Amino acid sequence: MIKKTVIIFLAVMLLMTSGCTGANNKGKINDKDGKDIIEATETPGQKDKPGQNVESNPTLGGISLGDTSEKVKSALGDKYSETEESDALGAFGEDITVWNYNDGISVSIGKTSGKVLRVVATSPDYKTDLGVKVGDDAETALKTYRDKFEEAKSRQNNETLAGWFLTENGTVVILDFDKSDDSSVNADVKPDSKVEEITLSKWEYYD
Repeated sequence: MIKKTVIIFLAVMLLMTSGCTGANNKGKINDKDGKDIIEATETPGQKDKPGQNVESNPTLGGISLGDTSEKVKSALGDKYSETEESDALGAFGEDITVWNYNDGISVSIGKTSGKVLRVVATSPDYKTDLGVKVGDDAETALKTYRDKFEEAKSRQNNETLAGWFLTENGTVVILDFDKSDDSSVNADVKPDSKVEEITLSKWEYYD
C-alpha cells in the first residue's frame, strides 16, 4: 500500500514538473514571437534610409550648376564652339565662356571659377532630372514641376513667373514657351503650348 502511494506521489510530481517546464518554455516562445512581431511591424520610414536627407542637384542634359568643365566634356563631349560674355551687369560675378554644342545645348562656364553657371537646351534630346524636355506640352510640363516646386515671383512687381521654378540650392528651372519674343518671361501660356527652351541657372542671377 505504501509502495503504491509513493508511486502515485512520484507520478503527480512528475506531471507538475512537466507542466511548469512547459509553461516556462511557452513564455519564452511568446517573448521571442513578440520581439519578432515588433521588428517586422516597425513603422516604415522611421529610420533614415541612406541618402534620404541628401539634397539632389537639378540637372539639364545630365549637367548640374557647379559642375566642372571636365565633367561637361565627359557628359557632352568636346565638339563645341566658344563665345565669350562679359559680366558687365555683375549678374554672375565673373565673365563667362559659353560652350555651344550643335545639337541644341549650351553651357556657360565661369572664367574664374571654372564652374557651370548656366545650361540652356533647345533640343528634346536633353531632359531635366524630372524628365521634362523641349517639345513637351505646357499642361504636362507645368504639372510635373508644380507638384514639387513653387514658381518664382517677380522682384519687380511680385507677380508669379509662370514656368519659373525655384528648386534645390537656389537653382531656378525656366521653361520658356515662346522663344520668338526674346524673353524668358511667359506671357500667355495655354495647356497645349510647347516648351521651346529650358534654362538651368541661379535665381540670384535675375533681377
